[in-house]
Amino acid sequence: MKLRLTGRLATLTGLMCGAIGMAAPAMAERPDDGLFDIYSSAFEGKTVAFVPISANYDLTEGWIAALEHSAERLGYELQIRDPNWNIDAGAQALEQFISEKPDILIFQNNDMHAYTKLVQRAMAADINVIQMNLKTPVNSDAFIGGDWYQVGADEAMEAVRLCGEGTSGKVAIIQGPVTSPPSLLGVAGIEDTLAEHPNITIVANQAADWDASKAHAIASTLIKQHPDLCAFVGLWDNMDIGAAAAVREAGLADKIKVITEGGGHQKSGCDNIKNGMFASYVKVDTRDQAKQLASAVETLLQVSPEPGSQPFGLYTANQLLTPETVADTDCWTVDQVRSGG
Repeated sequence: MKLRLTGRLATLTGLMCGAIGMAAPAMAERPDDGLFDIYSSAFEGKTVAFVPISANYDLTEGWIAALEHSAERLGYELQIRDPNWNIDAGAQALEQFISEKPDILIFQNNDMHAYTKLVQRAMAADINVIQMNLKTPVNSDAFIGGDWYQVGADEAMEAVRLCGEGTSGKVAIIQGPVTSPPSLLGVAGIEDTLAEHPNITIVANQAADWDASKAHAIASTLIKQHPDLCAFVGLWDNMDIGAAAAVREAGLADKIKVITEGGGHQKSGCDNIKNGMFASYVKVDTRDQAKQLASAVETLLQVSPEPGSQPFGLYTANQLLTPETVADTDCWTVDQVRSGG
């Protein structure tokens, strides 16, 4: 049955509808500043792919957290394939992504030369490529990461400071895989710098393959061979905690210093500086790298340059931390990075 509104009821209803209309004006359009509309539509339907060495350690967790925050904010799709430290699995993941043609391909290589041809193939397939922290000899669209030669040089200068007069001057290097960029470039930085300081002697240089248990075994043996050792110079905090543990087990924490490098994660970095496990720490800040990575992705998705035509680098500034100088703000957590902090 159809109802009709008549008389005073119809009049009141009309007035109410008019009042409601006046109380809820139409939404105004956002003013166009000439760029925002282009910016906001640049990310729709875009895909960013990432193949790290492994997705389950502090550095990559920080980078991934920043990318996830960026992807959610801007609306592009993020895909991650984790080879879990296996170079062959990493190569396979890269080949799969190249065939799928994401807009940007990010990767991290544990072997300086393993993925060189894949970088070239990706760019030939019209994919913009970002190399993260560990660079091949081939330039891609961007490199974001540490200046590993300078990291080694800075660590060597700490060895000079800590192992001068009154000590044996003996130091031992513990590196990662010998084919990795931090080992190839970092050890060169250490050796070149110490060559100018003949009072410091390198008594050993061994590879622990980024493995804390291997670093522990190597350090335990070297302590027995060189009981007057002054310092271990390592190239990653996650690995070098093994050497620091060996020093403490030998009861020589006051005599043998552990000099290391890391991304500044709170647990593996600052906590171990504060508790004295590390005597000196060259920070290559993962938090800064994460922000730079998200910004590089944001820029490349808008500009879409011809792959490899305008390569650029963002080399992370080193910061020296010691038990005397470390502050609560010097390190980060994944939750902080994930929230955009």
